[in-house]
Amino acid sequence: MSLPKRARFKGELAQTSKGLAFVQIYAIHEYTVIKLVQYAVDAIAAHSHSYSDLRPSLLSLFLDPQLTAVRTCGQKNVWERRLELLDLASSNEIASLSQAPLPVEGSHFRHAHVNLILRVFGITRTLTVRRRHLFLIDQVVDNRNSISHGEETAAEVGRRYSRRDVYRSIRIMQNVCLRLILIFSEHCNEPANHCR
Repeated sequence: MSLPKRARFKGELAQTSKGLAFVQIYAIHEYTVIKLVQYAVDAIAAHSHSYSDLRPSLLSLFLDPQLTAVRTCGQKNVWERRLELLDLASSNEIASLSQAPLPVEGSHFRHAHVNLILRVFGITRTLTVRRRHLFLIDQVVDNRNSISHGEETAAEVGRRYSRRDVYRSIRIMQNVCLRLILIFSEHCNEPANHCR
């Protein structure tokens, strides 16, 4: 049995499929980033570091419930919550976090957002080897948002790109996601990277 030839869409359908490719690329990128944060927290917690040993940027993540409590407790309890937070931060208690919060800064998975996440984990390696790929990350997010928020149709977005452009975007974003996985894996498996 022979495989069918690769279908090539034409006209409006071709433009729509190119636009929808950006939605799918974005979904893979977002999933990769979210899962990496959770897996990284789990990997760091598995090393059984005490709160007092963690680098300050990781404390901002591992103490998220306590930091949130300080912010939301009201004036009456604010000083008690502050003291509890600082006691825990300097304690020898094993650092744990059941649900890792996703560090956010408003750019919603654009390269600045991913760079913030790298900073929180104390990772100093660059997100991409080529700076121009940072632009592509932002472009993928912008295209997805335009389609998802109804600002443009998938066909309108797709018209701006050739098939070659779309395949290039897929390849580059695949490399970005694989690089992120490698960076986090190497960083989180080395306990010395988590400590002051």
